[in-house]
Amino acid sequence: MKYTLKGNDKGAHLKPDHVDYLKKLYDEGTLLTAGLFIGKVGGYLLFKTESYEETQALIEKDPYIVHGVRDFEIESWDVSPFPLKVIE
Repeated sequence: MKYTLKGNDKGAHLKPDHVDYLKKLYDEGTLLTAGLFIGKVGGYLLFKTESYEETQALIEKDPYIVHGVRDFEIESWDVSPFPLKVIE
């Protein structure tokens, strides 16, 4: 999932609530990792969910989304187990 800035409000006042929400998801095992973009506002989050809809429902509860300071884009991803086997 990718967060991007929506408008000019960076939502700095929402950051503590946003971080607390992400920590909660991480502790529950739903959020696997997250990271910020370098040089611009936004970042990526990697969720472990059963469906696109489940991921969307989680994101829509994030204070950044609730208060309209971020947009998001969800990409579904099928993770390959390691080691990868090359099919010829």
